[in-house]
Amino acid sequence: MSDLSLIFSKFSFLGNPTKLIKIFLQLENLIKKQKSNYPKPDVSDVLYVKVEDDIYRLHKKKFIKEVILPNGANVIILSKLALANSLKIVGKPGDGDLNQILKALRKEKDLKKCQEIINEISDSFLTNLSIKELIKIIRNANCKMKLATLSQAKNI
Repeated sequence: MSDLSLIFSKFSFLGNPTKLIKIFLQLENLIKKQKSNYPKPDVSDVLYVKVEDDIYRLHKKKFIKEVILPNGANVIILSKLALANSLKIVGKPGDGDLNQILKALRKEKDLKKCQEIINEISDSFLTNLSIKELIKIIRNANCKMKLATLSQAKNI
């Protein structure tokens, strides 16, 4: 299944593929234009998000706060202001964290908020990833979550 097909299957309930393609292209352009020179690891499917002094690691569809960012990492860098404004867009207090944005967006039926968040973070967004690498990391995180759930179910 291609990356675009995967995205469509995940968001099929949204109904308007044109808006979805627009958001995907907007995100792809953002990632292409705003590159970080932070060193990448040789092989890793771990995603870190750095919000000024705070570091988060994606683990099983959640962001876990970390103490230090490794010397080589797949990283997305944002400002605290962009995070606070994104939280306000999804109706959460500005002092929340990344998990609140994810939780709110999972429940969201309108792509307009996704587009607003992309616009909000665009000034401070930096990454050392391509869109393809980002999708691969997210897909792997989802697969690991499903495998862990299956192995727990077998142990019951």
